[in-house]
Amino acid sequence: MCEQTQARRATLDEEAAAREEILRRHCNRLREPERDHRPPIQDEQALAEAARARELLARHHAAVAVVRGHTVPLRTARQSQPALTRGAA
Repeated sequence: MCEQTQARRATLDEEAAAREEILRRHCNRLREPERDHRPPIQDEQALAEAARARELLARHHAAVAVVRGHTVPLRTARQSQPALTRGAA
């Protein structure tokens, strides 16, 4: 019975060593953030759409502020008129 116990322990030790080796190879790698691997946006149309979306969001926030009674100037390229005179309705 002692030989069976020793054989079982040896098998368990081998399996444990194999699991540790797998963990050491695969799980303990240093991972880099995904954003480091994304290519930069080169599409001019996508950049223009993103700029347009930002402008629309700024206008929306300004309109909400006007409705609530707060004056907030728009942060656009055209800073000639405040938000209240452009018409927020």
